[in-house]
Parts: sequence; structure tokens; C-alpha cells
Amino acid sequence: MFNILKQGIMKRVFEFRTMLAIAAMLLLANGTFAQILTDYEDLAETSYQTAGTTVRFYVEPDAVYSPTYNPATNGNINANARWTWTFPGGLTASAPVVSGSAVAQNYVEFTNVAVGSYTITVAESNTVGGCLDGSPESQDLTVIAAPTAALTTADPAQACGDQAAMAIDLTFTEAIPQALAGYAFAITELVENIDPSDAVLGTVSTNNAFVDFPTTAKLNSGNGLLNAASPYGYQFNTSPLVVENNLRTRYTYTLVKATDAPGAEPQGIISAISQKSDYPNHATPNTYPFTGDAQIVIIINPAPVTGPIYHIPNDFAY
Repeated sequence: MFNILKQGIMKRVFEFRTMLAIAAMLLLANGTFAQILTDYEDLAETSYQTAGTTVRFYVEPDAVYSPTYNPATNGNINANARWTWTFPGGLTASAPVVSGSAVAQNYVEFTNVAVGSYTITVAESNTVGGCLDGSPESQDLTVIAAPTAALTTADPAQACGDQAAMAIDLTFTEAIPQALAGYAFAITELVENIDPSDAVLGTVSTNNAFVDFPTTAKLNSGNGLLNAASPYGYQFNTSPLVVENNLRTRYTYTLVKATDAPGAEPQGIISAISQKSDYPNHATPNTYPFTGDAQIVIIINPAPVTGPIYHIPNDFAY
């Protein structure tokens, strides 16, 4: 009796494990939660890419023909497996992929992509039996112009006496949904005393990260990015604008690259999409030039102190 019960339990455990294995294979086959090379995911979304960059798409091999496929390395693909990629003429694919021709490569790479919207399809086939999937997979690709950023508040007129902090506006232009918008940059602050000819008498203070949104903590809709669509806005406040050392005081705020951007990169903006577009073909993210004004200058003057009046004393002739 015990042996029969034990055999029944063993059978149910085996069936349960078999069901788990089948479920795992189905999840893998359907692409749900699947990744390739740990970075590529199967998501039902349009892929956004910055113009002029390189983009690659992978397709998961059929589990029947490539049962030992290793997504972590994109290895163990059946030697007889083929993929037919189809894409518009506006895209340039790296060899050996040619639109409409079957190749023994489960990925396609497009170089120097141009602004536009594209649909890429792919169907797997196999030289054994000559079967071709009649329901190709498709992926939409939207290539957008590089992001730009600029200070949009103009230099104010010179003020007399201490002033409250001033609100400064920036705009970011990038043709993507707000949910995907994110920007890495910094604002520096330089406070100087100047003479009546604007020559520098001395530096009061410097702050190279007065505003700081590094690539690891970009400005986005959750922490200050404004507007529902591009161009997106952001506003920050200066320090209180006070006269320092009873001398003319100049406050300069400059839009610069993110504090964690590589030193070799020129001044410019890094967006979430542009950083994604540079990976993994560029070791470090590119910065894209600011447009328009990248600096605002505010001068605060001390109120003149009127000196005493002089005249010839009445007892001058005595």
C-alpha cells in the first residue's frame, strides 16, 4: 500500500515538474519575460532611436529547432536555421542581412539610421524540410532627431540693490512621449564682483553642480520635467541675488553637460533615449550640442550712496 502511495506521489511530482518545464518553454517561445544577452527584451512597444546611431534587433530561435539555445550568449543556434528580415529602403543593414533574403543570422543591425518611422518584419525558416513561418514577427522603429536643450530666459536688466531669487526656464526638444523623456545635464553658478566697466575684481563663489541631473538620475516627469509633449520645460531658481562686498555683483548661470558625462565629450545634453541609442555601440554616451542660449547673466548693482554737499563756508572771509 505504501509503495503504491509512494508511486502515486512520485508520478504527480513528475507530472508537476513536466508541466512547469512545458510552461517555461511556452513562456520562452512566446517571448514573455524573455531576454537576450541580458539587455534585449521582448516588449510590445515602438523602439525609439536617435538619428545617426546604430540599432540592432534580435529574434529568439524556435525552441523545436534550437532546443539548447542560450539567450545569455545568443549561442547554440541550429545550423540549419534561417531568418528572413524585411525592412524599408530607408534602413541600411549590415552584411550579411539583405531585405527579403534568408540568412543564418538571428539579428539585424542598422547603421546611421535616419529620422523616420519604419516597420521591420522577420520570419524563421529551416533548410531541413524547407518550412517558413507564415506569421512573421514585426517591430516598429521610430528614429528621432538628437535631443536639444537651451535656456529660454533672457538676461534681465541690471537691478539695483538686493533681489529675490529669479526663476530661470529651460526647454528640451525631443520627439518622444513624456513617459520616455529624461535628461542629464548640469547648471553651474559663478558669482563675481565687477567694477563699473565689468572687469572682474574677484570671485565670490563657484558651484559646478548648482543644478545636477547626472545620467544615473535624469530629469524626468517624476522630478520636475514640465509639459505633456515636446518641447519639455524645466524651471529652477537662482540663489538670492544680493550685492556682495558692497560691490557690483554678477551672477552667471551656465548650462553644461552632466557631472558624470565623460571629460572628453563636448558640452551638450544626454537624454534617456540618446543614451540607450548609444549602447552598446559607443563605450560612453554621446552629448548632443545645446541650441540657443546656454548662459544667463544677472548683474546686481549697489545703490549709490550720495556724498556730502560742499560749499564755501560763510566765515571764509573772516
